[in-house]
Amino acid sequence: MPAPLAIDRGPRRPRRDVLALLALAALAGVHPGAVAATLPVPAARFIDTLGQRVLAVLNDNRLDRTARLERLASILDEATDLGLVARLVLGRYWREASEAQRREFVTLFRRLLLKTMADRLDTYGGETYEVLAAQAVDDRDTMVATRIRRPGAEPIAVDWRVRDLGGRLVLIDIVAEGVSMVVTQRSEAAEIVGRSGIDGLLAEMRRRLEPAA
Repeated sequence: MPAPLAIDRGPRRPRRDVLALLALAALAGVHPGAVAATLPVPAARFIDTLGQRVLAVLNDNRLDRTARLERLASILDEATDLGLVARLVLGRYWREASEAQRREFVTLFRRLLLKTMADRLDTYGGETYEVLAAQAVDDRDTMVATRIRRPGAEPIAVDWRVRDLGGRLVLIDIVAEGVSMVVTQRSEAAEIVGRSGIDGLLAEMRRRLEPAA
């Protein structure tokens, strides 16, 4: 989700940021190398199940590209609390935003994430992942450590922050090679708001949703 909020700035963005951008699709196109169900931590099983659900969609030859994206969007909505992530990204400016600005921010945030997912749908292949460990952060959050192996390249360390919302597990952040998706986007959003205000941030998000000329 970085720059601001799931906006892809093009080929200059390093691959680690591609992972950070795609809260769901960091596992899109990878094949499970270790089954997290062997770990007694619900959050670890949650991340492994998420990856396998994505794979099932990607490997279903009955689906065309539009149907595949619709299924992935459904999984994304189930597996994450985008409203919560959007509030975390907007940070202190969430309190300053009007109710209408908040609603539009969350809507645009989701649309940009889905756009990035669509843009990157066909760029993954040949990777494997394994769930390494899970560690409680506090009484609500657990960090699940994974390693994504890429043919001909160094493995990528990706940690997934999973929150328990009254018994419902949701993904709220990804830390790819030490870079937090939420922290990175919060910094970028703050930069734009500081320069152009919240309305300026929303305008920039709408602009980046426009079709390329």
